[in-house]
Amino acid sequence: MKKVITANIGGFCFVVEEDAYARLDHYLNSFRATISNKQDIAEIMEDIEARMAEIFHENLRSSHQVVDMKLVDRVISQLGYPEDAPRVEEHRRAEPSVKAFKRLFRDPDNTMLGGVCSGLGAYFDVDLTLVRVIFLVALFFGGLSFWVYIIMWIVVPKAHTIAEKLQMRGEAVTAENISNFSRK
Repeated sequence: MKKVITANIGGFCFVVEEDAYARLDHYLNSFRATISNKQDIAEIMEDIEARMAEIFHENLRSSHQVVDMKLVDRVISQLGYPEDAPRVEEHRRAEPSVKAFKRLFRDPDNTMLGGVCSGLGAYFDVDLTLVRVIFLVALFFGGLSFWVYIIMWIVVPKAHTIAEKLQMRGEAVTAENISNFSRK
């Protein structure tokens, strides 16, 4: 019989085995210690916990399942350690690297109007200026691009978090990428 702890991770409540909780706590504390920009700590840690919660939900079959050491190790191996963080090698297991997938978001960082063109440019890995020129040319020759832009402005969500901004660019949401993105 093992002790369990109820933990709030990424805004969700999980039941975690005591040793798995200690491992998670050590991982998060070691990651927090590597962040040089103290103003970004809250946002970065929030994104990492949200990604952890997402992976836990993907791997747990029901809400009554307990997060064990095996699942915690899987999450840590997917997220990885930031380059400067101390590692606990005896707990790490080699697993296949996390595959990144792209999602379409409006880019709030490079916006002129609604961020639709900058989001499309990031999603398709095309120069932002080219996307804007195509929209303008289409506007003058058909007018349909105006309505397409408005509809996309309404339908396509804005990338608020670092994890969403990484997904928009097709980068894996790992601890190292989140840390590197915040340094930019």
